[in-house]
Order: sequence, then structure tokens, then C-alpha cells
Amino acid sequence: MKALIIDIDGTLTDESRRLDLAAADAIRKLDIPVILASGNVLCFVKCATKLIGTSDIMIAENGGVISSGFDGPVRIKGDHTRCAGVLEMLRGHFELEELDAADRLSDVALRRNFDIEAARHIIADNGITNVELVDTGFAVHIKSMDVNKGTALLEVAALIGLDAGDIVAIGDSANDIEMLQAAGLGVAVGNANPALKDIADMVTSGRYGTGVVEALKYADKSSLWED
Repeated sequence: MKALIIDIDGTLTDESRRLDLAAADAIRKLDIPVILASGNVLCFVKCATKLIGTSDIMIAENGGVISSGFDGPVRIKGDHTRCAGVLEMLRGHFELEELDAADRLSDVALRRNFDIEAARHIIADNGITNVELVDTGFAVHIKSMDVNKGTALLEVAALIGLDAGDIVAIGDSANDIEMLQAAGLGVAVGNANPALKDIADMVTSGRYGTGVVEALKYADKSSLWED
């Protein structure tokens, strides 16, 4: 394998969002591109990229934002206007708290303090088929249906001149499903959402960053990083 794309919250961090330093150290030792892929906003991912020492290509907002470098162009794939319209519709049914509203470019993030399934039914009952709700365990995202971390992985692969099959992806949440499916090897850490474990090629016994270290050791021993 020739590159690694990895989620941040719940994968490189624990449930309290504390970075696993052993996982960060293992990533720093890799001599391949390592790309962070998060549901969070781009400024957060840029900060994490600097702290962890990963590549300057970044995926934010569940694949809706792709940055080709700290000073390079930012590609916006999601439809923020469409998502904001769904937000206003849902405000008629729930008291919602929007997160990082000033920094979001492609989707809408909400605090997880409302009935998510009921909201999904309302969206469906209104005939909206191009927007979905994704619960990451840290926030609920209103996002474009046709944009996800998997579509972003394919775009990043082309950007760095690789096939998707050359890439290992590691994650923990439902918003990582398409990313693991698109990769050559999809790894779910031990604390992952059951739906992610169901589609993963490998599920680690270790949770959070411990699972990341386990996955990287497995990949090294099994020569998965070779051409």
C-alpha cells in the first residue's frame, strides 16, 4: 500500500477527544502520504495535521471539503445551501444547536441532543432524497447524499497519482463506511460503529489509537505497504 487515509475523532483520539500519542508516533514513522479525513471543519483538520505531522492534503466535512495543501486550493464538494434548507425545515420540529456554523462550507453540524431517527423520517416524508443525516457519535451532520469520505478518497487518490486500491483507510464511525469501502484495505478500530465493522476488511482488537497502532503493525508485518 502506498498511502493511508485516517479519521481523527474516535480513531486517533479517544471518547474524550484526547490524541493517542503512540498512534501519532506510529504515523510519523511512515514514509508514505498520510491524509487526515474528518467530519470536522477544515481549520480543525489543518491544526491536527500540523500537530500529528501528516501530509498537507486534507479531507474535511465528511468529504465535502478537500484541501490540496495549506496554501493550495480548497475544493468544495457538498451543497451547503441545500443542507441549510433542511436545517431550517427541521428547526420547525426540534430545538437544534448548530456547531461551527461560521466555518462550515459544505454541510451542517448539529449537537446530538435531538431525536435523530425522527428527523430522518421528517426528511423522508418531505420527499428529500439528496440530503442525509449522519451521526458520527460526536455530532450529527446534514450532508449531501452524493458526497462522503469515499468520494473524497477517490479524488485524493487521483490527486496524488494512486489507485484507490493502493490506499489503506482506518476509521470508527458511520461516516467512514464509504471511505473503507473505497480503499484497498479498510480497517475499523475496536470501538467502531457495528455498521463499520460489518464492512471492514479488518477489525482491530484494540480501541481508538491502540487499534491504529495494531493496524499499522499488521500492515507492516504482512507487507501490505509494498508495491
